[in-house]
Amino acid sequence: MNNRDIVNTIGFMIMVLIIVIMYFFRYCFISIPEEIMNNDWYHYNISNGYYEKININDNNVKYYRPSNIKDLNDYDICSKYNYDKKNNSINMDCNKSIKIIDYSNDSLSLKIDKKEEMFFKNVESSLNHEFKTYYGKSLVEYKKEKEQAKDLIKINEVKLFEVIKQDEYSKIVFLGDKCTSIDCVLSLDVMEKWITKTENVYFFDSNNMNNNTILKLNKTNNILENNINFYNGIYPRVIITKNNKIVDQYEIKCKGFNCSAYFENEF
Repeated sequence: MNNRDIVNTIGFMIMVLIIVIMYFFRYCFISIPEEIMNNDWYHYNISNGYYEKININDNNVKYYRPSNIKDLNDYDICSKYNYDKKNNSINMDCNKSIKIIDYSNDSLSLKIDKKEEMFFKNVESSLNHEFKTYYGKSLVEYKKEKEQAKDLIKINEVKLFEVIKQDEYSKIVFLGDKCTSIDCVLSLDVMEKWITKTENVYFFDSNNMNNNTILKLNKTNNILENNINFYNGIYPRVIITKNNKIVDQYEIKCKGFNCSAYFENEF
């Protein structure tokens, strides 16, 4: 082999080595984008009404995914991960993988268990996104559309106690400005469905309650707490009455966006 062949061979080997080193650094030492790291990202689960939370740091991935059945999930046993830049995948030591689809300063799209999910830094942004995706309209638009049903059955204090004295079953929904859960908006649809089946459904604005109203209700039945927060809480309150008696009472708590458990709820 002459000197020229030796030079060419060495040059070729150096090129191959450079390519290998570049590939190695590109795909083995490139970390997850900084915008994603060390932030709490939230996803509203429309099936159970819980917020999932994921946080990715240099050492591990913490994925909190509560449910009605248990708080633990398959990702709780994961301790370490490797980042595959080529596939944008976070491969964990528990045979789980999360693929990064897209991200911005405020949102993060991930493929988890073969399903693409959107996460947000702000919990309300997550809820609003899932709501609009599911219903095709914003929370504000939905509420405006449904509130007319509530206005049709609104009663004052005088009518409230007249209804309680009636010799027939009646439903009275108490809802005020402290009702902040998604169930407060979804209850508008529940009320709308109720009034298509019976006339004995009423709405009382809890903001109009006073101590006298609360005391009179408590005298009707002491299962009704002598406290404004009982009627003006984060969930809508329903009391069922007949012949000046409180037959039952409960809060409307839907399962995510599914309120069907209340649609056929008889007196």
